[in-house]
Amino acid sequence: MPKNLTNVKEDILAVTRQMIKETGYSELNIRNIAARCGVATGTVYNYYSSKNQIIAEILMNEWKLMLRRIDQNTKNTSQIIDKLEIIFNELNYFMINVHGKWFQDHPIENTEEMNVSKLNEKRVLLRNQISEKVLTLVNSYCDMQKSSPETLDICDIISHILISYSNESAGFAKIKPSLCALINQLTTTN
Repeated sequence: MPKNLTNVKEDILAVTRQMIKETGYSELNIRNIAARCGVATGTVYNYYSSKNQIIAEILMNEWKLMLRRIDQNTKNTSQIIDKLEIIFNELNYFMINVHGKWFQDHPIENTEEMNVSKLNEKRVLLRNQISEKVLTLVNSYCDMQKSSPETLDICDIISHILISYSNESAGFAKIKPSLCALINQLTTTN
């Protein structure tokens, strides 16, 4: 009788995270992941075709968690600049402590599922998700139902600034005057 497996995918992700912390990316392989999960190697391959695919899903899960924290934490303040600082801080944490650490310590090999064009598509998708968060904040701040093309452009610029500077150690104070000017521009155009 076949073994009834529950939560195998979640187990694979949790075990992979733990193994990377313990032994690093270079020691990671599907066979070891399967052994730690107590499943056959083929079972892991039923869910993931490579360790890179597992890492990519872990990173996406971290990104989704960050987006939920942004939604939750921006509810607790009324000032738009404070909300943008929350987005910046969450992005900064993700870029430095999640994304940056993983790729600095555990570079992913260039494989078919991790090729440059797919990574660029993913980057655009993630940037658009941040732009949508900023647009939602701006729309509620300016009490708008529909965004003008100028508003969409300004939100896109704000998102680019937040993302670009979140990779650096400069801090929010460096970009705050520019963001305030852009927010001021929004209130004069709408």
